[in-house]
Amino acid sequence: MLIVDEIVVRYPRFTLGPVSLQLQAGERVTLLGRNGAGKSTLLALMAGQRHADAGQVSWRPASSVSDVHARHESDERLLLRQSVAYVGAALQALPWYKVRQHFDFLQRIHERWNSARAMDLARALRLDLDAATGTLSRGNLVKLNLCAGWAQEASVLLLDEPTAGLDPVARVDMLRELELFLEQQVNTTVVYATHLLDELKAFAPERLLVLSDGAMREYSRSDSNDFDVTTMTELMMRAGRRANAEVPA
Repeated sequence: MLIVDEIVVRYPRFTLGPVSLQLQAGERVTLLGRNGAGKSTLLALMAGQRHADAGQVSWRPASSVSDVHARHESDERLLLRQSVAYVGAALQALPWYKVRQHFDFLQRIHERWNSARAMDLARALRLDLDAATGTLSRGNLVKLNLCAGWAQEASVLLLDEPTAGLDPVARVDMLRELELFLEQQVNTTVVYATHLLDELKAFAPERLLVLSDGAMREYSRSDSNDFDVTTMTELMMRAGRRANAEVPA
């Protein structure tokens, strides 16, 4: 179980939170929000890649009965790094490594690394295995990070705008591979962050989380009228109006 407990991040002109959330094994969750709503910040916190100004994120394995608050912060962050895979568009590789060398490097640091899955997805997405990672376009960086996230076989997979920068053909390929992944990895928790509402039918989430002005609201699949774009747009606008109404005058 991934637990987000009253997380707050403060910027000069924006505050994310407080946000609380619990994710169970095998859940499919969509995180909606306009650009700048705080989606990437929240996912980075959930992956243990940045610190919060208040609150905490913790990982509780299904077999664990220990109190998560008793663990040291460094131990908690290590557990998050081991259990949660984050897929964004930033280069997370040595720029002079070829793609296949990057995969070899990741195999040495991830215990559950699945080389076949990384290579199969790279071929499906038409990613050049002999290209230097530092020369990849933004779209190909997304492909590289998708392959890495898939192959880690982590308990939680966080997808941050996974189709951003992909051409139409690669976008279709990625969504098809995601459907296959979901069919095979039924116990993996997947969070799909996007502002592209038409992608949700392929992902078919059980929970809809909407971030607006730093506040998060949750809606059910029925609330979205089976992922109707017009209805979901209204939900995003409604979440924004509620968040603004709650700001003290």
